[in-house]
Amino acid sequence: MQINKFRIYRAIIAGGLAIAVAIAIATDTPLIALAAVVVAIGLAVILERRNKEIVRDERIMQISGKAATASFNSVIILAAVAALGTALFRNQLPENVVFLGAIMGYFVCIAIILHICFYAYFSRKL
Repeated sequence: MQINKFRIYRAIIAGGLAIAVAIAIATDTPLIALAAVVVAIGLAVILERRNKEIVRDERIMQISGKAATASFNSVIILAAVAALGTALFRNQLPENVVFLGAIMGYFVCIAIILHICFYAYFSRKL
């Protein structure tokens, strides 16, 4: 399969998934969304197996890694600032917002711990 066809098919799968999830949300039927995700994953696996050309090389992997790191760091910093803001102004905020801020703070801590664990694992493995 040529790389252009591969990209077109991948975009069609993503578009179909988006449409199916939108229909599921509009009709309040989560089973449609679940089925669409399963079908999309199956089609993506089949598409990946049929492709014989090189889709990723070292440069693309390095760019992807840097983009993922920057995205992760940005989201973690923003979530930590929001959680800190809800903790600092908890007396002026509604109770449900304070609760969500605390949960977000715990998720930030879990994400950072996971990042440290994976970093330690991959630094030994590679």
